[in-house]
Amino acid sequence: MDRKIFNRVYAKFSKKDYFGNKMFIRNEIEGLKQSKRPLPSLKDIKGYLKIQKEKCFALMVKRINEFKEGEKYPLREKFTWACVKASGLI
Repeated sequence: MDRKIFNRVYAKFSKKDYFGNKMFIRNEIEGLKQSKRPLPSLKDIKGYLKIQKEKCFALMVKRINEFKEGEKYPLREKFTWACVKASGLI
């Protein structure tokens, strides 16, 4: 899986909050506001998003390799299928 292809597909799905990262961050901030704890810095939030993206990339590399070996994935996994199609395997 090429990193450029992954970034393009990831950006498309991230805009729609497909992975739930934005919702998770909002919920965490709301919880911290209610408990009157200090809010995370922008650096912390960017770090969290970067880690999540790297985990997603590692998973897609694994799934692409499994797909090449004959593994089939359900159609409801839209991100997986978008990566497979963008990689040119279909």
